[in-house]
Amino acid sequence: MRTAFLLPALLFTMVLHAQQTVVRYAYGPFGNIGDAAYVVEKGRIYQACGPFSTKGPCLFVYDDEAVYRSADAYGQRGSGLFRMEGDKLFRCSGSFCTRGACVLMLDKQKVFRADGAFCNKTDGGFVLDGNTIFLGEGPFCNKADAILHVQGDIPMIALLAILGTQ
Repeated sequence: MRTAFLLPALLFTMVLHAQQTVVRYAYGPFGNIGDAAYVVEKGRIYQACGPFSTKGPCLFVYDDEAVYRSADAYGQRGSGLFRMEGDKLFRCSGSFCTRGACVLMLDKQKVFRADGAFCNKTDGGFVLDGNTIFLGEGPFCNKADAILHVQGDIPMIALLAILGTQ
């Protein structure tokens, strides 16, 4: 009797634990959804393969404050790529992710490109509109065509890492 009750509970827990976020390409001013680009799961960003968003090789590994390149296809942590401090994303280098120049700056729903050690705001980069990411044009980051669509929940550091490599 116990096993009949425990087995479905265990399977339900495994399904909840295995949820993943899929980032798909999007096209045009209305954000028509296209093929899968990335799969984000358990602190790793994978390349998406095939029509069913199968996990391919691991590209990046992230934690709460830094993003690292993957040393292999399975997600071993390699050298540093980005470091997030507040609402700013900086390039970093080395295994301890030593902070370098600024790349992106988050301003509410707009992501501006930035440069230098003090994160000087330059041109518009991206506009976050719900689950769809649009290109941002000009100094006021006006919404242009869609580039990505997120299906599921994604940590901001993972989303900014994907946008930082675009």
